[in-house]
Amino acid sequence: MKTINAESLIDIDKQPPDFTEFDTLGIGSVVMMEHPAENYFFHNSHLIKHLIDHGYSGIYISFQRPYTNVSSRLRSEGIDIDRLKFIDVAAVFSGEHQEQDDHCININEHIEIDDLVRAIYTSLPSLPSEKRFIFIDSLTTIALYKPLSETMRFSEFLVHTVRNKEQPVTLIFNVAQDLSQKRFIRDVAFRVDHVIRVD
Repeated sequence: MKTINAESLIDIDKQPPDFTEFDTLGIGSVVMMEHPAENYFFHNSHLIKHLIDHGYSGIYISFQRPYTNVSSRLRSEGIDIDRLKFIDVAAVFSGEHQEQDDHCININEHIEIDDLVRAIYTSLPSLPSEKRFIFIDSLTTIALYKPLSETMRFSEFLVHTVRNKEQPVTLIFNVAQDLSQKRFIRDVAFRVDHVIRVD
């Protein structure tokens, strides 16, 4: 596992982090991003922009913010969301209405891990690029709502999907730095290729 420390790339004026390190990782990498909670969405949106600007398309699994919020923020930052499919778990967690939108895949209100897995797997072939990613906006959030055994099973399925090379894809887990030492996060970290810490 390679650890990349990106703290020197961000200054006090909240300049976007430099994610060019991603360009060297290659399709099929499993990456864990560790962010401070106060800059979480800022970093996530800039990473999505970097990937899309470099020819990727992806599945954005939103545990932290509902689709309407995420999509409007990404659009306002000039990100082409036609290259994204969203799975809006956050709306279900918060009891909000799930949007009917071509970019958004709605899921069962009971949020079964098997339903999430099916939604991801069946959506990958519809992405408009050979360079694909699966982006988990907050692995730590799902653990607040589902048993740790289910969270680990979900993580293991995603890692397996990347490793089997059947559908070449880069997998990105995002975690809050202050929770990164939780045992289940450390267990996931042992399965990834790269850990990128952004301060």
